[in-house]
Amino acid sequence: MNKTLRAISIVSAFAVLFIPFVVSSSLFFPFITGKNFMFRFLVEVGFVSWLILALRDATYRPRVSALLWSFVAFIAVIGVADIFGVDAWKSFWSNFERMEGYITIVHLFLYFLYVPVVLGTEKLWNRFIATSLGASVIVSIFSVFQLMGILDINQGGVRVDATFGNATYLAIYLVFHIFFALIAVSRSNRWWGWSGYGAIALLHTVILYHTATRGSILGLLGGLLVAGVLIAIFDKSERTIRIVAGSAVGVVLLIVLGFFALKDTQFVTQSPVLQRFAGISWDDTRTQARAYVWPMAIEGWKEKPILGWGQENFNYVFNTNYDPRMYRHELWFDRTHNALLDWLIAGGLLGLLAYLSLYISALYLLWRKCSDISFTEKALLTGLGAAYIFHNLFVFDNITSYIVFVSVLGYIHFRATRLVKPIAEDNEEVDDSDTRVAGVFLIVLLLCSLYFFVYRGYATASNLLNALQYMSVTPPRIDLAIPAYKKALSYDSLGRPEVVERIVESIQKINNSSVSIEEKQKFYETAKTAVETQLTRHPGDARYEMFAGSFYASYGLAGDALNHFLEAQKLSPKKQAMLFQLGSFYIGTKQYDESVKSFKTAYELDTSNDVAATYYAASLIYDGKNNEATAFYSERFPNTLMIDDSVVRAYADVGNWRKVIEAMHARIAQNPQSIDDRMSLVGAYLKVEDRKSAVDVIREIISINPQFKDQGEVYIKEIEAGRNP
Repeated sequence: MNKTLRAISIVSAFAVLFIPFVVSSSLFFPFITGKNFMFRFLVEVGFVSWLILALRDATYRPRVSALLWSFVAFIAVIGVADIFGVDAWKSFWSNFERMEGYITIVHLFLYFLYVPVVLGTEKLWNRFIATSLGASVIVSIFSVFQLMGILDINQGGVRVDATFGNATYLAIYLVFHIFFALIAVSRSNRWWGWSGYGAIALLHTVILYHTATRGSILGLLGGLLVAGVLIAIFDKSERTIRIVAGSAVGVVLLIVLGFFALKDTQFVTQSPVLQRFAGISWDDTRTQARAYVWPMAIEGWKEKPILGWGQENFNYVFNTNYDPRMYRHELWFDRTHNALLDWLIAGGLLGLLAYLSLYISALYLLWRKCSDISFTEKALLTGLGAAYIFHNLFVFDNITSYIVFVSVLGYIHFRATRLVKPIAEDNEEVDDSDTRVAGVFLIVLLLCSLYFFVYRGYATASNLLNALQYMSVTPPRIDLAIPAYKKALSYDSLGRPEVVERIVESIQKINNSSVSIEEKQKFYETAKTAVETQLTRHPGDARYEMFAGSFYASYGLAGDALNHFLEAQKLSPKKQAMLFQLGSFYIGTKQYDESVKSFKTAYELDTSNDVAATYYAASLIYDGKNNEATAFYSERFPNTLMIDDSVVRAYADVGNWRKVIEAMHARIAQNPQSIDDRMSLVGAYLKVEDRKSAVDVIREIISINPQFKDQGEVYIKEIEAGRNP
């Protein structure tokens, strides 16, 4: 029995290494959800098997170390922060896009508890690391096929992402395995070991380069620099290794200095990868977002400095402290794009210190308690830690980076506690009858856990994807989509917010479809219940308030819609998108004076916002203030004609077709081959009964696009007959 339990635990530990290959096309967010559900399944099975084994055999009980206590403290602090945070439900479950939350870090802790014990020999750990390296080689080969064009790059562009769906996630995975390969090189005593593992490190480095992930690549260089300096200065064991390390330091410095010397050359500017590094500055919009988000995070931390806001609650901070200069970037941020700031927000100062204690205690054990590890390996593991923490200064973790990180922690814990007695080793082992009872109880507990923490979320993701597929056909299969949406909502766990959002996003398509009134009514009732439940469960969330406003506005329930739009704007007063939504609602309900106020406020938040300026000008047109609109536009956009879509649409909506005609002529002058602008011009001429001009424009279209001739001739006949086609 003990052998079977041990085998199950070991197999689960090794199986975790192949999670990067899990891509579940039948689930919502296929690159994320499948990996996480598989991790939870394997950990729960492995942990329970080990727990029963530990009851039966005291030698399999955990050993205490500073790292174990640090992990316990981290779990405890974040747990308290989540319970007393802004949204405990969200903190626990997270969502499909991230799949983190408290549930994930608890599973990581369980993984940390049992893996160092069941991999209780150096031989097993060596096999574990070798297996991980083998899996990483397959990942890199997959990336090579992407570079060759044999396989598609999932996120598009030129940045390879293998089976991760995100180049950044792949990059940090490769950084870990580059260091694993270098450690294997340092251990090897034969040429085939050096050359084989060296080739793996080189392959991963090439693929890492093609991920074009700046934080990971710079982290690798920094980590190698740290390891090289440590070995070159302090390693007294072998002169050859010191020389190699010193040379590595020189190469890293040469690469950095050489890049700065060549960054303006054609070689760099024509490389999509190197160009990303050459463009690093606060003026780069990709970098600039962090320049706005990080100060917002600090302001949010000041509001809750001790225990923070709880996991997954940065959106509250982002909405409340929104910087209007962020209008060029994404509308919603749920991460600071800095793992340290993320933990500062999630757990406050205590949470950040608890997180950092994992690194500190690991370094302490590595250098003080692992006397049987070579200096070179210690230096490389230290360099890996430096690379990882540098990478995390610019991004956030995902399940694959968490797995390799916690695996490294587990390895250090194992090496540091080999001579430490297991917990309660001297206590009498549980007798067979009690073990059977405990085993049955734990197996029942395992089945319940698998149902609540794995299956329910899995089923939600599956049903949500089914519903979206039913909605994607023409006409949408409402009769099938509604039951799928309801089924997804019925599990009431992980992913529920995404289900509600997709329901709201489907409304306009359903309202414009040919489905029956009865089906539309059923969908309305399903959506209304889902939206109201979401608002009750997550009060104070500007995103959900805006979704609710959109939902009610879609059904013409103006009073309810306005209440939610106003609440959303109140919760995020400096976000222009909220004011845009509110202003558009006022236009739709013909409250033009209120729309002017909303759009003016949005513009004044940051007068460099061109979109806000054109919206404000359009609102003035709706309000009948044409002269004021023209004066504002001329001052804001000197020597520029009023031809923006929002302005032209406003002129059309108020019936000022002469202005529309003028704008269309100006557009055509800028883009003489434009068919769409000419068709709009035809429509405007028909509105003012200038049928001859409309026919002339259609003939222009035929001359530009001869394939339009047959249809164009039909239009001409209709127009000349006094009818509008």
